[in-house]
Amino acid sequence: MDRSTAGIGPAEPETALGARIATHELLRSLVEATPSQLSLPETVQGPDALRAWQRALREALWPVLGVREEPPAEVAVEIAESVACDGYTRHHVRYAGAFGGTVTAYLLVPSPRQAAPAPGLLCLHGHGGNLGKAHVAGVPPDDEAAAYAARLNYDFGVRFARRGYVTLAPDALGFGERAPDKSGGYHTAMGLVAEYLGMSLVGLRLLDDRRGLAALASRPEVDAVRLGAVGLSEGGKRTLFLAAFDERVRAAVVSGYFTSLRREVVGWRRLHGWDLCNHLFGLLRVCDLPEVAALAAPRALLIQNGRRDPLYGIEEVEAGFATVERAYRAAGAPAACALDLFDGEHVFMPPAAEQWFERYLGA
Repeated sequence: MDRSTAGIGPAEPETALGARIATHELLRSLVEATPSQLSLPETVQGPDALRAWQRALREALWPVLGVREEPPAEVAVEIAESVACDGYTRHHVRYAGAFGGTVTAYLLVPSPRQAAPAPGLLCLHGHGGNLGKAHVAGVPPDDEAAAYAARLNYDFGVRFARRGYVTLAPDALGFGERAPDKSGGYHTAMGLVAEYLGMSLVGLRLLDDRRGLAALASRPEVDAVRLGAVGLSEGGKRTLFLAAFDERVRAAVVSGYFTSLRREVVGWRRLHGWDLCNHLFGLLRVCDLPEVAALAAPRALLIQNGRRDPLYGIEEVEAGFATVERAYRAAGAPAACALDLFDGEHVFMPPAAEQWFERYLGA
């Protein structure tokens, strides 16, 4: 009897050997059969060998990002408005972004100002209703947004400013003031256009975030040799790539964005929560996310994940972090990387992050 006529549905496709393979099973098999060309070698030993691998991987990843590396340059910050707040002053600022764009941001300067320059932190937002910098800088537009920010501990730009850091919270491309349309479809359209150009949103935002570092370093309140980056979710991804590609980041905290993509493909279902903001054409042919994180070695890197975060499996996170640990051991800095697994969901957890920056940047 034909299955479709029996009300069971059309028959599954069959291979020449007769095995029924669903589409996701086919893709799993393709991932398994496609090795990464620049996985961290099991035998890597010593800082020199690690640096050689890092140079090769960065060079291979720029084409995947779809953008070209820009040499560091000074970035002038224009202050549009200043507001005195509890323990800091909030400046609404603008500066030049990549490809002629304009980045809008909040610059939070601790008050009263100290005589000596303070460390600077680039505080990077995630999706969060497409509000951009507002959550991080403690200015959610309504009660619903405020409740959301409180639940996720999203105001980390404010938290760190009150601890003595100069913090910069920029709008990523497509968020906040840089998005005339706050719908999720806007990000899909942006991602499609970027891919039609052979670019990626990851790469475009990386260039802007590198300029954010330069904007921080240009401020007289900031000690330009004590720069860090921190972010949640999409902001965690931006922090991960920024720390990997910009050695001005002396310490980083990646929250809610770390796993092994290869292992997540096996689990499959969690990938449904990922969108065009995460697309990197051909990434797995070059490496996996843990190797991207390993590019930060020997600089300080803390990775945070909630044990109940629905986007990442803890086994996958731990397996990926083992790769990062190998890189830091090879760099001779095993203590400069850490994994903070806390009892929570997809949220930012302040205590470990605050201790991390105090240890590596001071305040």
